[in-house]
Amino acid sequence: MSRLESYMRTADRFLSTAQQLSPLINQLSPMMQNIPALMQIYRGFSGAPSAGGGNSAAANTSQPNSEAAPPRSDGNSVPRIFQPPF
Repeated sequence: MSRLESYMRTADRFLSTAQQLSPLINQLSPMMQNIPALMQIYRGFSGAPSAGGGNSAAANTSQPNSEAAPPRSDGNSVPRIFQPPF
């Protein structure tokens, strides 16, 4: 009888662990299915030419000049778009 009880306890622990992990698996499965598409996007960006023309030092020196633009006379602000360095 003790052998049957130990099998039942082991099965109960296994099923409780499976119930705890099922929400995690349900959340991770769509991300795993998207890995091929994410890899294609990564390859597309890694093969793209850089926007700075390849000279990052020249891009860094020209950036402060664009930020020091004088305010417009009509009262509207000049929109600025932050571009993180690559």
